[in-house]
Amino acid sequence: MAVFSPMVKSPGPCKFLSGTRKQNHQCRRDIGLPEAIKEARRLAVTHCEEQFRYDRWNCSIETRGKRNIFKKVYRETAFVHALTAAAITHAVARACAEGRMTKCQCASERKPEATRLAFRWGGCSDNLKHGKRVARNFLELQPRNGDPVAEMLRHDSEVGISAITSAMTDRCKCHGVSGSCSMKTCWRRLGDFNTTAALLRTKYHLAIRKIPVNNKTSRRSAPRDFRPRETIYDQLYYFETSPTFCSVTRGRRCLHPDNCATLCCGRGYTTKVIKTLEKCRCRFTNGRCCQVVCDYCEKYEDRYYCK
Repeated sequence: MAVFSPMVKSPGPCKFLSGTRKQNHQCRRDIGLPEAIKEARRLAVTHCEEQFRYDRWNCSIETRGKRNIFKKVYRETAFVHALTAAAITHAVARACAEGRMTKCQCASERKPEATRLAFRWGGCSDNLKHGKRVARNFLELQPRNGDPVAEMLRHDSEVGISAITSAMTDRCKCHGVSGSCSMKTCWRRLGDFNTTAALLRTKYHLAIRKIPVNNKTSRRSAPRDFRPRETIYDQLYYFETSPTFCSVTRGRRCLHPDNCATLCCGRGYTTKVIKTLEKCRCRFTNGRCCQVVCDYCEKYEDRYYCK
C-alpha cells in the first residue's frame, strides 16, 4: 500500500517509504537500498498505470470512499503484490551491477555451454540472485502456515519474482578491428521492465479465484485448505470478486467511444477537440544536404473523457 500511495518523504531510513521496524533496519544497514526501493516504486507505479491506462482500474488503491484494494484479496491486490516484488528485484539487481549498493556487486555468471570459443564470458551481469534475496527479505516473504491470506499474497509476490527471472537475456559486445567482431564479450542483463509488467498483466487476466467454503476471506476466517500449494510460481490467485471501480473513473480519459462505453460505466462521455502543432513538409534547404527546414501544421484530435 505504501508503494502505490502518493510519495511523501519519510523521516525514516527508507526515505520515501514508511517502513516497518525490520525494513528500516535493512535500509539503515544496506547503503544504497533506499534509492533502489525508490526506483522500484517508480517502476511499479509507472508501468502499472501504463498497462491499465484505459481500464476501469488504473492502479488506484481506492475502490469506493475510504475502501481500498488491500482490505481484501482481489485480483488487483494479487497483481500489485506481484508487480511490487518484481520491481524491487529488478531495481536491486540493476543497482548491484551499476555499483550503487555496497553489499553486492556484478553477478558471477557461469559461462554457458553453448557459448563458442570466440566468445568470452565477462562484462557485468545484473545480480538477480541478490535482487531476489533482498526482495524476499524486505517484503518478508517467509512461509506463514497459520495465515492463509498472507500465504496467498506471498505466493503472488513469488509470481512477480519468477516473472523477472524469465526476463534475463544475454548481452554481447563486439571487439576487433573495424568492427570485425572477432571476439565477443557477453554477460546477462535484465530486459526492460515493461516486458515484465506486460507479462504480469496477462497473468492478472488469467488469475484464478479461490473460493473458501465459508465464503469469508478475512485473516481470521480464511480456511487453510485454500492456501496455494504450487512450487512453480506461474499463476496468480485471489479470494474476492473485484469491485466495479466505477466511482474512480469520473473525468478519466478513454481511448475511443467503444472503450468509453466500458470505462465510463454507462454515464456517458464528453468529447474535446484538441489543437496541436506538429512539423510537416520538411525539406532540405535549397535542395542541398544536410540542413532541413520544416513548416508547422495544425492538427486536430478528438479526446474523450468520462462524465
